[in-house]
Amino acid sequence: MKMVSRITAIGLAGVAICYLGLSGYVWYHDNKRSKQADVQASAVSENNKVLGFLREKGCDYCHTPSAELPAYYYIPGAKQLMDYDIKLGYKSFNLEAVRAALLADKPVSQSDLNKIEWVMQYETMPPTRYTALHWAGKVSDEERAEILAWIAKQRAEYYASNDTAPEHRNEPVQPIPQKLPTDAQKVALGFALYHDPRLSADSTISCAHCHALNAGGVDGRKTSIGVGGAVGPINAPTVFNSVFKR
Repeated sequence: MKMVSRITAIGLAGVAICYLGLSGYVWYHDNKRSKQADVQASAVSENNKVLGFLREKGCDYCHTPSAELPAYYYIPGAKQLMDYDIKLGYKSFNLEAVRAALLADKPVSQSDLNKIEWVMQYETMPPTRYTALHWAGKVSDEERAEILAWIAKQRAEYYASNDTAPEHRNEPVQPIPQKLPTDAQKVALGFALYHDPRLSADSTISCAHCHALNAGGVDGRKTSIGVGGAVGPINAPTVFNSVFKR
């Protein structure tokens, strides 16, 4: 019995040593790469802080196609699990557009902001099996609050309209503004072109033929009918929200 207990204790000690050794290597690897001098930076300090957060937490491991992976990636078993996580992570969210926007001091897309906000609010990222080895990957309450505040600032600066009530300015789906800036001459020209059939191949069909403004911007057909009676492959989507597709 004593022999069994001794072997068990030695086994557990060996597992603990291996775990701590591997975790120490991972911490060194993550810390080293997060401080690399050749990492691209933005001219805006707040953007650099967000970029640093994404890199420190290892978000790029699974959400970009070409991150430098730690050496334990090549261990059988670990490789298969990491390949699965990378494939699923990259399919769910591509981080490259966010990084490009931050580097160029451009607005991050609303859909990307919504995804980041969701995982921060529900604390689903990074997953537990990742932070079990990557101790630096854990997100503190302070860091979470900073990222959520950055998201709110992005929405207020780039997406909320001036007539949006303060309590709605940080919502994932922004209310439609009561009015939009317009150029009367452009509106008149656009209206004329929209209803001019001469823009079609045989001068018989205008944009309004399939997207009638008095019918919700659609034609109500299962599939639209084009020049010469040709039947299109899809139905006509409404044009009423086209101004918001940017």
